[in-house]
Amino acid sequence: MPVIESIPEYFKPYVSKVASTNVYNALEEKWESLESLFINLTEDQANHQYAEGKWTPKQILQHLIDTERILSQRALRFARRDMTQLPGYDHDNYVLQADVSQRLIKDLWNEFHAVRVSTLFLYKSFNEQDLKREGFANGLVLSVENEGFIIAGHALHHAKIIRERYLV
Repeated sequence: MPVIESIPEYFKPYVSKVASTNVYNALEEKWESLESLFINLTEDQANHQYAEGKWTPKQILQHLIDTERILSQRALRFARRDMTQLPGYDHDNYVLQADVSQRLIKDLWNEFHAVRVSTLFLYKSFNEQDLKREGFANGLVLSVENEGFIIAGHALHHAKIIRERYLV
């Protein structure tokens, strides 16, 4: 698990999947593996639910896109010393509202890739002081650095689920 001063319990299962102790490296960790996983899914696999009420891989990828955008925006606000108490978000509702049924998995992957490149540029713009800055989101105190590790681990977490439950 990366060296982080404090991280809320809720996020520890995600962050525990990250091997890197540097947030920049964490955001690039296992990128080729993620890419290979998603772009090699057939459309049938990408539209499959392994159980009733579970998300499809396309929905998971849209969830990763939405979540990374939200967490990156939080990181930017924290780095810029915005002390506004930021709300949480209902990730289940976001998935329900985003109709990915007509989108191709490769197009979703390309969007995710663009979001990650943007996140990398954002994080490379932060200096050490910026990374240590904290803010408030969903009733929790988080640092800019925490958000980066959460982003990285969140994608790895969902990739593991796809490998274990969809590709058996």
